[in-house]
Amino acid sequence: MSELNLWQKLVKVREVAGGFSKDTRGYGYSYVSGNQVLSKIKDKMNELNLLLLPSTQVGEHHTHAYKTAKGKDALDFVVKGEMSYTWINGDNPTERESVTWAYYGQQDEISKAYGSALTYSERYYLLKSLGLPTDEDDPDGKDSKGNEPATTQQPKQPPSALKAKWKLLNNNSLEGFSEWVTKKTGEKWSYSDMEQALIKKIQEKKAEEENNQ
Repeated sequence: MSELNLWQKLVKVREVAGGFSKDTRGYGYSYVSGNQVLSKIKDKMNELNLLLLPSTQVGEHHTHAYKTAKGKDALDFVVKGEMSYTWINGDNPTERESVTWAYYGQQDEISKAYGSALTYSERYYLLKSLGLPTDEDDPDGKDSKGNEPATTQQPKQPPSALKAKWKLLNNNSLEGFSEWVTKKTGEKWSYSDMEQALIKKIQEKKAEEENNQ
C-alpha cells in the first residue's frame, strides 16, 4: 500500500507522463491521440492504485443542417452536456478530487457524436489536469532547453495551416477567409476549433468526390 496521498500520486502521474507528441494525422492535421495519453499514464495509475471515474449528466442534442461543398443537403447531430471526472485514491477511497467538465460532439450519427465527444473530452481533461501541452506548436514549440513558450494565448494572426485548409476546401482561394475567421472568433471559436471544422468539411468533400467517381 502506498503511503502517498491522492495529490502526491497525481504529481507522480504527471511526472511520468512528460510531453506528448502529435502522433495521429488526418488530412494533413496532426493531433495527440487518446491512446497515447492513456498508455503513458495507465501503468503508473495502476502502480499507485489511482482511479479516474467519469460521470455524465443527461445532456442536450439538436440537429445541424447545412450544405456541403458540392451544394448537397447534409445533417449532423450536435450533442453537449455536463460531466465530471473524479480522481480516487484506491488506498484511501475517502480521498477524492472531483472536477466539473463538459462534452461537445458533432457527427452524422447521434451515437457517434456522443462517443467522439466523450473521447475528446477525456483526452483533453487528462492533458489539462496534468498540465501537459495541448497547443498545436507543443511540444515541438519548446526551445532547445525544453522551455515552454511564455504564453499560450491565441495569436492574433490565423496560423498558416488554417489558411492552407481553407484554400484546400475552396479551390486554392482565400476569398471569404478573413470574414469567416472574424465571425468564428466572435463566436469564441479557437483556431483549433476552426481547423477541426474545416477538416470535417474537407473529409466530406473528399467522400463526395469519391462517390461521384
